[in-house]
Amino acid sequence: MAGSLLTASSAAAGPGGTSVVAERNLTTSQDVVRQTSSGVLLSTTGGVPTTVISETVPAGSWVVSSNATLVSWEPSDYTRCTLYAGETAVGGATSMIGNASTGAGSGVYAATIAAQGAFSSAGPTTVSLRCGHDTTRNRAPYADPGATLWIHRSDGLGRPKR
Repeated sequence: MAGSLLTASSAAAGPGGTSVVAERNLTTSQDVVRQTSSGVLLSTTGGVPTTVISETVPAGSWVVSSNATLVSWEPSDYTRCTLYAGETAVGGATSMIGNASTGAGSGVYAATIAAQGAFSSAGPTTVSLRCGHDTTRNRAPYADPGATLWIHRSDGLGRPKR
């Protein structure tokens, strides 16, 4: 791994194939920082997560962290963001966006959600942050540009690589 660069692949998410484009920043040969460059529309169907950002990493032990600002156009409900290694959940967080009361007015409601996790894998693994609202929406909520995924190689779970 030393001296090599990890490559990021674009991932499609949201209605209409909204593209998530990698803007890589490799802080060391063991770290990957990826940020979206455009908003990602979430599913309007409650409980259906949408991939906000993803990155594929080689075999090894990894510590991951992410954040995303989620925006809703309606009085909102709980929004869940989960970090996945492949199809296995490795971390997540939940936040209330706006006011949960029915008919609580109009406007834009936003909240930033941060999630952390860790995993080990024997082969290349796609790490992704997936977010969705609990209830069905009339208009698609979205993740603001600038959602970030940090992936740091470790010697083993619980021990950062030196």
